[in-house]
Amino acid sequence: EEETSGLVESVRIIALRRLADPHLAEDVAQETLVRALEALDRGRLEDLSRLPAYVRAIARNVIADHYRSTRGAISLGSAPQLELSRDSGNPLRDLLTEEDRRQVRVALGCLSQGDREILRQCYFEGLSPKTIAERNGEPAPRVWKRKSRALARLRTAFRSLEPEGQEAIDSPTEKRDPGEVGE
Repeated sequence: EEETSGLVESVRIIALRRLADPHLAEDVAQETLVRALEALDRGRLEDLSRLPAYVRAIARNVIADHYRSTRGAISLGSAPQLELSRDSGNPLRDLLTEEDRRQVRVALGCLSQGDREILRQCYFEGLSPKTIAERNGEPAPRVWKRKSRALARLRTAFRSLEPEGQEAIDSPTEKRDPGEVGE
């Protein structure tokens, strides 16, 4: 029972750090316990020594569900209208200035060939890390980690190119459990 209360408290702490709201943290802890008990009841966890890690993973999923459900949505009618060239066929290209494209090219040039290749395969060929791993005969978690590290290095290189006093817009990084089902 002492171990269980410690586990519940660690879930509350994780939720409180992420959400900065004690009431929400309590809700996350409760939802996490409900999901964990249901999973145990269904026999999804055979090795009980892994229970703490399993419960923490459930808590991260509950927190992610909260973020997804509260993400603000705007109606298309209230979105700012952008003038896009109908000739180019590439809205992203229309939104980026030549200076933006130059900075991206320079930042990509700061990366190693391996980093550029993994990013090319993911973003230009549209391949998932799982597909890349299968093509190259390597473990999928390794490709996930290589992609994650390449994006972090690209972000660092891009930020180093920004004029003094101007901050970049942070985009959420892709954090995903390599064992997670799906692409």
